[in-house]
Amino acid sequence: MSDKVIYTNISKLYTLKGGVRIKEQLDDPAILENAYLSVCNGIIQDVGLMKDLVFHDEKIVDLQDRIVVPGFIDAHSHLVFGGDRTNEYALKIKGASYLEIYEAGGGIHSTVEATRKMGFEQLYQKAKKCIYDMMASGITTLEAKSGYGLDRDTELKQLEVVKKLNEETPVDVISTFMPAHALPKEYDNAYDYLNMIISDVLPIVKERKLAEYMDCFLEKGVFNKEESLYILKEGKKAGLKIKIHVDEMEDIGGVDAGVELKAVSLEHCMVTSLESMDKISEAGIVAVILPATSFNLCKKYANVPAMKEKGVILALSCDYNPGSSPCNDALWMARIASRGCWLTPNEVLSMMTINAAKAIDREDQIGSLEKGKQADFLVINAASFDEVIAHLGPNPIEEVYKKGIKVIGC
Repeated sequence: MSDKVIYTNISKLYTLKGGVRIKEQLDDPAILENAYLSVCNGIIQDVGLMKDLVFHDEKIVDLQDRIVVPGFIDAHSHLVFGGDRTNEYALKIKGASYLEIYEAGGGIHSTVEATRKMGFEQLYQKAKKCIYDMMASGITTLEAKSGYGLDRDTELKQLEVVKKLNEETPVDVISTFMPAHALPKEYDNAYDYLNMIISDVLPIVKERKLAEYMDCFLEKGVFNKEESLYILKEGKKAGLKIKIHVDEMEDIGGVDAGVELKAVSLEHCMVTSLESMDKISEAGIVAVILPATSFNLCKKYANVPAMKEKGVILALSCDYNPGSSPCNDALWMARIASRGCWLTPNEVLSMMTINAAKAIDREDQIGSLEKGKQADFLVINAASFDEVIAHLGPNPIEEVYKKGIKVIGC
């Protein structure tokens, strides 16, 4: 018996073949109808139409006229943290802003305190459970940031948890070092804190290879443009690629910083100006849109129609975190994104697969179902992906495959 497995009788195979999508291309998922998919040793060997399939001695798996799409890629999460911030929900509903809660000692500060207190194994088990929930919603690759330590030991602890999760769970977990998530209470001056990170933490992150990216919360009341450039330039010197939280609440120059640093992605972009959209498009930077955050904070959604018109590369992510977006369900986020950002189901799919792969520099490995790519795919009991997004009922994802191995499903 050959090691090759052929998945047959796929009613619609959403290949996403053709690379990263912009503008009207977003709405083209390159569908093959009545198709098959062949996999060997975790890599896609071939895709095609059932009428052209020639059998030899391969193992056959009949997918019984279900649809298949690439595994979802979540390019922005704050996966590893201690504690819970349910107590903030009523404050938000009564009108308290994110910054008001933050300045009163809530928000990130309360999570930092809880994360510092929680041991490695507790953090690991908590995040591991979350990863399996995420897989059930279709996520097969996940970016995860530190940023709830804001000191040497806890930042390293978070990154070590991410490393172990990548090694011991089916999901590929991409690590991002985000020490500039907030100014810790024990510091009065941002540069004193950033210099501590540069001298005491960044060298260890580099030596142990604990991160691929560095991120920073460039926002009014958090870190300004100059402070953000200061820490991110040091990260880039250490070999880390750059992501930046920008334009979530106010535009204070985040896009310009991202262009200067040749960032891979800019994340949130909720209040990005039309002029800045042009800069993002010209630089070829991915804008990672986080609609669950807008929904949860009752804030305006990013102006995705304008960004799409300007040719910005657009991706979608849950922004899973304990406060502003306690959402680890990619399918729920996708349905919110379609309605809140005026996206067709096919546009949503493009932004959660091939374009999201671009946001973590892996568009040549994952994000589409074509020869030579990793066999990460979802088997869905629906007539089309339109049905998946249009309906608001139970999760129709019945099987999840990672590197050709079924990780969810009977």
